[in-house]
Amino acid sequence: MFGRGKKAKAENLIASGLRGVGIVTDVRDTGMTVNDNPRVKMVFRVEPLDGSAAFEAKKTSTVSRVAIPRAGDRYPVWYDGEDHETWMYAVIADDNGRQQIRSLFGAAAETMTGMGSPAVASVAPAAMEQGPLERLQKLSEMRAAGVLDEAEFEATKARILAGI
Repeated sequence: MFGRGKKAKAENLIASGLRGVGIVTDVRDTGMTVNDNPRVKMVFRVEPLDGSAAFEAKKTSTVSRVAIPRAGDRYPVWYDGEDHETWMYAVIADDNGRQQIRSLFGAAAETMTGMGSPAVASVAPAAMEQGPLERLQKLSEMRAAGVLDEAEFEATKARILAGI
């Protein structure tokens, strides 16, 4: 049956694979589409949650034309510790998915693409052009306005401070 092998591999990786954060470092269009969605070649830098050495992983995948991954995007990753060629990443689609990823990846989940609120995603590009002080002030304003909860605030604050 078509797809059964991939599904079984994915279930096995989720059940027994190691976890990490996959950071997209390169995305290239292959020139092919499936149902108007592009097929792309992606390169990820996988940072294992257990602190072991990061590694590069490549994947060719059909992605939504309205949600094409970009360099810098971060995704939850499961991989075989003995064979880094065997791995998968997940796209977070809804609140149920966000809750599952938080329970599996802990604090690392807050840095992943799709985990924040839509309001956070819409201000992130402009905020990156500001200095750390301005970004921290804007972050505090967003928390005070109720746009961010305490966990989102602390995770984002930690990322800003780590970049100083």
